[in-house]
Amino acid sequence: MPSVVLRLVAIALFGAVLATPALADNGTLRVAEIWELKGLDPATDDGTLEKEKSMLVETLVKALPDFSLAPDLAASWERTGDKTWLFHLRPKVTFHDGSPLTAAAVRASLERAISLNPTVKTYTKIAAMDAKDDLTLQITTTEAYPALPASLAYASTAIVATTSPKGANGTVERPVGTGPFKLDDYQPAAQTFRVVRNDSYWGDKPSIAAIEFRSVPDPTTRSLELQKGAIDFTAEVPYGDLDALINKGFTVSRNVTARDYVLSFGKLKDTPFADVRVRKAISTAINRDEIGQFVLFGMGRAAIGPFEQKMAFASKKLVAPQFDLAMAKKLLVEAGYTPDAGGTMRKEGKPLGFTLYTYPQRPGLVPIAQAIQGQLRKAGIAVEVKISTYDAINASLKPDEARLAALATTLFPDPDFFLRAMYQSSGALNLWGYRNDKVDAALQVALTTTSDADRQAAYDQVQQLAMEDEPAILIAYYGVNVVMKPGVTNYTFNPSAHDYMLDPKMRLGQ
Repeated sequence: MPSVVLRLVAIALFGAVLATPALADNGTLRVAEIWELKGLDPATDDGTLEKEKSMLVETLVKALPDFSLAPDLAASWERTGDKTWLFHLRPKVTFHDGSPLTAAAVRASLERAISLNPTVKTYTKIAAMDAKDDLTLQITTTEAYPALPASLAYASTAIVATTSPKGANGTVERPVGTGPFKLDDYQPAAQTFRVVRNDSYWGDKPSIAAIEFRSVPDPTTRSLELQKGAIDFTAEVPYGDLDALINKGFTVSRNVTARDYVLSFGKLKDTPFADVRVRKAISTAINRDEIGQFVLFGMGRAAIGPFEQKMAFASKKLVAPQFDLAMAKKLLVEAGYTPDAGGTMRKEGKPLGFTLYTYPQRPGLVPIAQAIQGQLRKAGIAVEVKISTYDAINASLKPDEARLAALATTLFPDPDFFLRAMYQSSGALNLWGYRNDKVDAALQVALTTTSDADRQAAYDQVQQLAMEDEPAILIAYYGVNVVMKPGVTNYTFNPSAHDYMLDPKMRLGQ
């Protein structure tokens, strides 16, 4: 598979530096985290807090900003058979407690992650592991799987020491990793934790002495906390605040990242959404360009397909969905709906409508949901927007309801991750029950072929079929903002990040 050349460079916009509160004078970077702190075990959450943000743990493989793969804890790897790989570990790497990184320790960490998190098992397809010697791990997959190295960049596969303190259920409570920072304090009730520099780190030592994280899920509150000097760094503030923050002297970067705004349904079977004409009508009634320009303030572009078009594995044959209100109404009529006196589409006396859930942590979601509500009303589709937490939506979503979410397309840098999770009949994200035998067959071809060209052709077919069927409706590509005080320097946005990725090279100044 050719390396991905998505080079989405963060655009740093600098305003005149006005009088702002000084950075903490103890070399501590204060970060407002956008999610609640539910624990510090990379295996049982998505791992990005521990790997990408706090830098406590590392994976065998990492993704560079261009989405190509690079060594992390594995210095190199090689495929020795259809289902077998050898990973050669870096020598002289130690965990935060001083114990050595060995193939046996890596095996134990991955086995624990697989046992606790079915998603890790699904993404890696690991069947067995064998420590051939202290620095060589053999991994056998359940089937031919060319994406294995990329899957081991997934943050939930991050390596933790067997000595990490655990709870009764085996969940790590204080991860002992190998990263450039180590855990100093964690206060679950206060939603805070602190990491300090790991002076025994195998790589370049960080210049920052410590990083303090505090959960601030509300975007507006994060913006206000910056302005009053309580934090130094955050992401995902309201888009309408960015120009004002620049004028107050803050550094703002606006970035396109590998994430899609997606409208998905509770279920397809036995709901109005089972009819592709209804799904197409909803899609056609959504004005994506209007959303990108006026709702997202330019921080997001209308989605053409699952992957942003600059990504190497994005199909270049896709045609962007077009806004056409008349066509939307025509499709609904073909599906058996007729407008009542008020314009609401009805079938067998029942109005067409649904509840659309979304969550507030990402500042684009609520305004997009509200925009979709207004746009679909013009097509005779009634939408009620409800705002909840991500976990609560997962627990309560009914078959005839829908959700607007921001889904990462490259939690590991390979097209197989998102396409299989979204569109395979047994995909991890495909909770709505989509099945297309041609999609399943193409995904299987992509696993078994040894030809890069054939693999890309198979993924192109999946993307084409997905856009024809629209089992979930892609709205826009995601834009993320990062805001920091002027004294925070050497930060570069990495588009492979789940939200934002901190860097040991970052520095603090007055």
